Amino acid sequence: MIKLISLFFLFIHPVYISTSEITINQNKAVLKIKIFRDDLEDGLRMHYNKSISIDSQIKLINESKYVDEYIMNKFILSINDDVIKLSSSEFKLENDVVEISAIFQYKKKIRSLNIINSILFEIYKIQKNVIFINKDGKNTFYTFSQSDKEKTFNY
Repeated sequence: MIKLISLFFLFIHPVYISTSEITINQNKAVLKIKIFRDDLEDGLRMHYNKSISIDSQIKLINESKYVDEYIMNKFILSINDDVIKLSSSEFKLENDVVEISAIFQYKKKIRSLNIINSILFEIYKIQKNVIFINKDGKNTFYTFSQSDKEKTFNY
């Protein structure tokens, strides 16, 4: 009975979550962000004040400049207090999940990563954005929320 009630609430209260993964090996890093397509469309609609459909791979590619600009305004990465200029290099749509990838290089020793992640917070007050960081084989994670949009990781 409890499982049935839990399932009922799961369908009534949708999950609003994105995941981000940063993998850093030496001076090269890869950022991957995954977001449910319909949630991202809601964010784009509010940000640009117009409907932007990304319900197919072709539409996602055609609208990638809007997606890239939205994500890069909402996900800000600094290394050692230097803001990293991110630009998405790949956009994929698979099973209603949009995956955005970016590659960047950083030549200096990394002492700290500061991340501001406010993706979709203007749409959903219960939105959660989880980040996974793999730096030189060591893993850590953090969950961003409406009231906690910024985190510094020290190394």
